[in-house]
Amino acid sequence: MTPIGICSNALLQFGKSPIASFEEPGDLARLCSNLYPGERDSILRENDWNCSIKRDILAPMASAPAFGFSAQFQLPGDFLRMVSIGDVLVGEPQCRSFKVEGRRVLASGTTLPIVYVYRSDEAEWDAKLVELMTARMAWKLCYAVTQSTSLRDELKAEYSALAKAARAIDAQENPSAQLGEDSPLISARY
Repeated sequence: MTPIGICSNALLQFGKSPIASFEEPGDLARLCSNLYPGERDSILRENDWNCSIKRDILAPMASAPAFGFSAQFQLPGDFLRMVSIGDVLVGEPQCRSFKVEGRRVLASGTTLPIVYVYRSDEAEWDAKLVELMTARMAWKLCYAVTQSTSLRDELKAEYSALAKAARAIDAQENPSAQLGEDSPLISARY
């Protein structure tokens, strides 16, 4: 699937003609062109989609940050959100200290292994993510195309339900997290 295909499928839901490119003349192509990139990045940032996860080992930049950390690392150009530092998920207590600032991550060390959500190509997306993005574009385009707030609200509710299902299906492809002996839930029992 392509961005044009996703936007065209959303427009077809309103009985509008599909677009052939974002550059074609007309309000629909311009509307899709303006909305799509931001909505794509938002939907990818909202979940750790299996089809949009990447690993990398970052090398430090030549200059160190002014204070607080011994090194800074340039984030990859396709970076959207940090998932983990090494094998430790962001937000877990044992995740080593880091700070994302702009297009850099500040940390201490000589290398930084990261797992992150990246701006993946739509051709790599799972079918459920394509379906979800089409529903999101239909919701976001709705009022501008139809002037109907009730239809917009209906499409938003449809999108929300579809998002839950898509996230659940995507999560089923990964093993469940195991609680270790150092887990606060386990240690609180003693």
